[in-house]
Amino acid sequence: MARRQNYRIVPIPGTPNSLVLGMTWQTVLGQDLTVAAMRAARQASATHFTQSGPRSPAVGLLLASGRERRAKARSRLYSAAAAFAQIQRHGTQIAYASLASGEVWIAVVVDGVVQAGGDMVLADVPSAREKLDSLIQRYGEVVVHGAEADGAQPFALNQLATQTNQQSSLRRAAFRLSMVPPVWWVALGLLLAYLAWDAASSWWQSRAAREQARLHAMQDAVDAKAVWRQALADWSRSVRIDGESGLDQILNSIAMAPVDPGRWLLIEVDCRPDTGTCSAVYRRTRLADSHSLKAALPTGWKFALHDIDTAVVQWTLPAGAAKRPATLDLNAIPSEQELDATWVPSWQALRPALQDFSLSAPTAVSVRPPNIKLPNGLEQPIDRPASIALPAMRSLVINAPLRSLYALALPPATALVQLQVRHQPDAQPRLTTSEFAVTLKGTLYVQAR
Repeated sequence: MARRQNYRIVPIPGTPNSLVLGMTWQTVLGQDLTVAAMRAARQASATHFTQSGPRSPAVGLLLASGRERRAKARSRLYSAAAAFAQIQRHGTQIAYASLASGEVWIAVVVDGVVQAGGDMVLADVPSAREKLDSLIQRYGEVVVHGAEADGAQPFALNQLATQTNQQSSLRRAAFRLSMVPPVWWVALGLLLAYLAWDAASSWWQSRAAREQARLHAMQDAVDAKAVWRQALADWSRSVRIDGESGLDQILNSIAMAPVDPGRWLLIEVDCRPDTGTCSAVYRRTRLADSHSLKAALPTGWKFALHDIDTAVVQWTLPAGAAKRPATLDLNAIPSEQELDATWVPSWQALRPALQDFSLSAPTAVSVRPPNIKLPNGLEQPIDRPASIALPAMRSLVINAPLRSLYALALPPATALVQLQVRHQPDAQPRLTTSEFAVTLKGTLYVQAR
């Protein structure tokens, strides 16, 4: 997005707000899609971004120029493509709108998600018609809104004014120096001058040196090894682990989720062991309603409607995993050699039945340094002795058919972060694919090298 972006700003009548046409859309991945969207915007040097929905991986980016770039712009900006996606949540939909400048705006939405390259401003009608024909040929069965074509639905940009909400609103991606008014630069210069004068004070430097020497003397009088061993023990009691037994428990809980309760079709299941809960998304089919879903769900399961055709069902994992989780035993953490000798061969044997298997390099865990009390009432952290090694952790990510996880071996010092199952009724059964695709995320704890 380093080059100038071809976008247009269209005011919304009766309001100080405007629609943005011609944003750049891309797909992001991650556990927190909002954080991933902001990271993508900053990497692309975008000034604004928006998402095609709170759980959507589609992110729209804008490199604004002119008054839209300034920090105190009075009008709010909304993505026209994101607003159109809120109206058209099912099937492949194409918006076609002529602008007063003679240009034409085209947007492509599939099942409520704006497609990459599907938010564009064309220079004239002939090029727009050519682009529209190529999109229809590419996507096949589509519904066109606004174009003068057979079967086209009526459409005008002012219809999108009803969808100018938080979901379609553009958020600033990052703070830029160009947004700072000149008066603040003056204030910043005065502040830096004061800080430089203060740092140059010889009295402060000599006083800080004497205080540092006194603190080092106090640390030498403390048994740093014993204090750090206690800090590691306290940290390990705060770390939840699952191991193979925890994985089996979650798989048994997922197996209880019905595929088509009351004519509702299962879309995905998401289990979070740290909270002891699972949730499932169901989509309504013909002749199904809320009463049929409620009657078909297991006892104790609750559901809420996300919209009229989508329900989110929630239930808790068994009480043993939620109320009394096992904690990390420092003496049971395997070494890298034990991991390579015991578990890696079993993963290699199972690898042909997995889509992908990712195990990150070891990184030291973060343990808060212990403190000692100073005579003045303040606390001072104790440096960790070189002989005290911190445990390491490795991130595990597996994508595979659900059946493959029943053969997965895990070290006892494993914490499961998330297990997500996606229902794909049209998937062709193969060694690495099935009707139920799963993503497993976890953390393996190992001894430091």
